[in-house]
Amino acid sequence: MNALKAKPILAKLRHQIGGILVVAGLLAAFGLITILKFSGALDFLSLNLYLLVSVVLIVSSCAFFQLQTYNRQQAKILSMQLKENAVMRAALDKHAIVSVTNAYGEIIDVNERFVEVLGYSRNECIGRTPQFVHDVEDADNMFLQIRACIAQGVPWSGEHSSLTKSGERRWFKATIVPMTDKSGKLIKAISIRSDVTNMRAAAADRQVRVLLDNLQDEVYIYRLSDLSITYMNNSACKRRGWDPSEVASHKITDTYHKLQESRIRETLEPLVRGDVETTYWQNSDPESPTEISTRLFEQADGEMVFISLVRDITERQALQRAKLSSVSVVSHELRTPLTSIAGALKMLQGRFDSDLSPQAREILKIAARNTDRLLFIVNDILDLEKIEAGQMTFAKEEVDLDTLIRDAVDSHQTYADNLKVKLAFQSRGPGAMVEGDPARLMQVMANLISNAAKYSYEGDTVDVSVTDHRTAWRVAVQDNGPGIDAEGLRKLFDTFAQLQATDGVRREGTGLGLAITKRILDKHEAKIRVESTVGEGSCFYFDMPKAQVQAIETDQAA
Repeated sequence: MNALKAKPILAKLRHQIGGILVVAGLLAAFGLITILKFSGALDFLSLNLYLLVSVVLIVSSCAFFQLQTYNRQQAKILSMQLKENAVMRAALDKHAIVSVTNAYGEIIDVNERFVEVLGYSRNECIGRTPQFVHDVEDADNMFLQIRACIAQGVPWSGEHSSLTKSGERRWFKATIVPMTDKSGKLIKAISIRSDVTNMRAAAADRQVRVLLDNLQDEVYIYRLSDLSITYMNNSACKRRGWDPSEVASHKITDTYHKLQESRIRETLEPLVRGDVETTYWQNSDPESPTEISTRLFEQADGEMVFISLVRDITERQALQRAKLSSVSVVSHELRTPLTSIAGALKMLQGRFDSDLSPQAREILKIAARNTDRLLFIVNDILDLEKIEAGQMTFAKEEVDLDTLIRDAVDSHQTYADNLKVKLAFQSRGPGAMVEGDPARLMQVMANLISNAAKYSYEGDTVDVSVTDHRTAWRVAVQDNGPGIDAEGLRKLFDTFAQLQATDGVRREGTGLGLAITKRILDKHEAKIRVESTVGEGSCFYFDMPKAQVQAIETDQAA
């Protein structure tokens, strides 16, 4: 019976011993234990315990080794992720403008790019809301939209403008991402912006170029520094016969064969000084008359450039000639009877003035004054017709401008007194000699002085001067009247140009005086120019070549 019970136990022991021996063999094979000799059951149990402990230690060592390997792998992965995050943060800081706000909308952090672009230090930003840098024109509406999105946990994207610390307006494309806790409560919001100012400027520039290229007028953009051309529209290239690729190799002086750099710079000088915003002048080439308006601009890169708009005025001048021709026909018919009427009225005033009642004398005086005015208009029309037809003769001789202008001022003193305006002549003394027709030059001065007095206010002074201007004598007539706006300046020297006074006061005029003045001066190789500021007054001036210089140039040409 005992023998039967012992068999299963012995079998189990053999199985355990076999397993232990296998493990022991493996351990021995790897040199982990030394094979022990045993003779009794106690030694066998000790060995069994020894082997079990050894197995546990080996398994624990393996598990510990695997855990260390896993930890090293995880640490390596974490290190790589940290490096990647650092690289991404550096890239973000390099190109993006980042700010972080708390749940109350207060800035708690900004990156270096934010400081660099907007000009505020980090300390100046912390604790303030982002509104302090945003353009006031759109800040309120934009922030209402942003708050609505952030409150719903939705990112906001859009464009906005901000003002830098120096006051410069810049445009940004922004994305604002809210960060919430598990309950959905807002913790903070991260705003990532990119500066798109230059991109918007480039897009606007392309749009402007498209518009300019479709204009019929010629457009030229050229540098202040050396007058080299940076842009010509299609009309300008077609007019010059140039390919757009050739433009950069030319200067503005190459556009018209008669243009001299010194003359151009002299014309543009008022723009450079800031005296006027726009200059206007006409190219009197009979084959291709043009009107040129020029302004000075600062480009986005800070370079100063001129932009000139050149308009063909052939049709406009043809219409003016047709109008003048029609009026001239009537003027010819009126001149003889008007002269007779004027003579008869003067005779009545001279012979029978004492026999007339005060009322009759006043009526006669009004009739004589209006007849003279009408005769003056007729003579202006006929003079202009002669100039346009090339039939007006100019008896040129050596003229002392100082003396001529003094006579012109003296002859208009009564006219100015009636308007309660003073005339002041800044004489430079004798010696301002020019070659010209004294009668026609007197007509020029009469037009300029009478216009200046007419557009002056009571108590104002009209300043007339002659100054030395290199190879010419500059004659200037300055008033302190209402000034002339840009539209008025553009058509100032057109025939029958009736300008709308900027102060709303109506002044009488035919619109012929300045047109005649310009044409007379053109015949004397003198260009008339005007500088005017609305509300401050106008200065008309022209440069008459000095007589001796003119003579030298004539001799050199011969």
